[in-house]
Amino acid sequence: MKVAYLNYFDLLNPQSWTRSEYGFIYTNYNKAKSLESFAEVNYICALDYQLSPWRNRQVNVKRWWYESVCKQRYVHWATPHLGASLAKQIQERLRNDPVDLIIGSDTTLVSQLRVDVPVILWATNLFTPLLDRYPDYQNLCGETIRGFKDFDRQSVKTCQRFVFPSHWAADNAHEQYAVPRECIDVVPYGANLADEPSLERVKTAIAQRSEATLNLLFVGVDWQRKGGDLAVAMAGRLNQQGIPTQLTLVGGRVPQEVEALSYVSSVGFIDKFSEAGAMAMAELFERSHLLVLPSEAETYGNVLCEANAFGVPVLATAVDGIPTIVENDRNGRTFPRHEFVEGASRYVQELFEERDRYLNLAYQARREYEQRLNWRVAGQTMAAILGRCF
Repeated sequence: MKVAYLNYFDLLNPQSWTRSEYGFIYTNYNKAKSLESFAEVNYICALDYQLSPWRNRQVNVKRWWYESVCKQRYVHWATPHLGASLAKQIQERLRNDPVDLIIGSDTTLVSQLRVDVPVILWATNLFTPLLDRYPDYQNLCGETIRGFKDFDRQSVKTCQRFVFPSHWAADNAHEQYAVPRECIDVVPYGANLADEPSLERVKTAIAQRSEATLNLLFVGVDWQRKGGDLAVAMAGRLNQQGIPTQLTLVGGRVPQEVEALSYVSSVGFIDKFSEAGAMAMAELFERSHLLVLPSEAETYGNVLCEANAFGVPVLATAVDGIPTIVENDRNGRTFPRHEFVEGASRYVQELFEERDRYLNLAYQARREYEQRLNWRVAGQTMAAILGRCF
């Protein structure tokens, strides 16, 4: 079987990957690589979108109008013109290198594709559920909103099958665009780790975690959306309850009043895709008892899979894609956001009444990584889906 994998970025040239989008690109790299276990993959990547001088002037006028006059955000590429441009480039490349089927990594890539082979959308989500919920998709002008929705609508017509990493994304496609349930599959993404920790290394790390102090880890650049305030409140509650707790914060800037707390340590941003950063993150995972992620919104959360790879259970909010990853009392626990501090604190208190209970959860978290939350399993699942359907 020969498969074309569509993506904007040059997936086979890591030196070209932009640092700000490295995680997104690395996920797509791992998706494409997972297909190589059963198929020959034609990487149709490094796609280009350039505006003509006339269209560029038009974009500048619209941007000025929407942002200066209407006080709304205008996304210039959320138009049918992008879909048409990408479709033309993809079809030209396929003309000289035909494939058996095509896998697109988001709806912009397949919305206007016209080909004679099956097209599968393997994406984190459609655009529609992001609107008004995520920072980059808030306060958008009507033209941009229509553009995003048009990408989704046209892709539903183009694709024969839809694969998402979460039930939240799958449910949205069914509810918003009436995609039949039988045409949707859920395949969790894996951990984006260059080096998978061995089982023996993880067992040693779990056994060596402190019995005197509870070490919590929070990872998130977007303090507000990732729920940094709730992570701090939880750590404070546990200390008040008599459980000595230290919280390590990894990511962007944190409020000054948080940095002053004796039970909080902020290490700032760690580039986990560099060799030094990967080692630093591995050390933090190994000594941490729990990863805490009380997000307001979270399309998926590869860091949850990465924590499980190190035998670190997760305490998170039951929003969006998270409940697909975190199965209660198997690799962590999720809570409604408004109950997170109280519920998670109570759960931790019960969890650490007997050390064996925590140890069992940590070992089970690693098993969940091995059985569900790695790219090897994702590739095997995709092979089964494509073999069954095409």
